Amino acid sequence: MNHEELDHDYRSSMQRVAFAYLQRHEAQHLVDSDLLYENCVRHMTTALEVPVFMAQKLVHNAWTELQVVNQRKCIGVDWGNSPGSTVVHLIDTRADLRYPVPARLLPQTLLAQRDNALKQHPQ
Repeated sequence: MNHEELDHDYRSSMQRVAFAYLQRHEAQHLVDSDLLYENCVRHMTTALEVPVFMAQKLVHNAWTELQVVNQRKCIGVDWGNSPGSTVVHLIDTRADLRYPVPARLLPQTLLAQRDNALKQHPQ
């Protein structure tokens, strides 16, 4: 293993630590995300002895990753009760709104997931 691989492994593992810290503490800082960022950088530098310049970059990357993960959580799917239904509902979980979508417009892989889900949990 060369020096670049070791350096990448260290940064990757420290970014995972930053991501885990942000996930654990994000509910405590709903109003002040800057404070969450600063606390995470402080944790990385004091508890794990990561250099400040690197901790800031790693926390920034982890923060961006967390925002992407949180954005994914805003859409849900209501498949209906039968595998052959022609309409499914997309659900905006943040606004609690439902949008009917013709099943024929969905990719076949999603329809296969619907069929599997309904087979596992029959009504």
